[in-house]
Amino acid sequence: MTTSTLERQATTAPARDRAVWTCDNCRAESSAHRKRCTDCGTSRF
Repeated sequence: MTTSTLERQATTAPARDRAVWTCDNCRAESSAHRKRCTDCGTSRF
């Protein structure tokens, strides 16, 4: 039995990072990979 390419991709695809951070300035939530708040532009570092 062989496995098709589509079946292998579905089982080995990396999980997406769903982490969020809360802006200290406006308390909006942005995804963790972003370095700036999406609402006010404050840098998270």
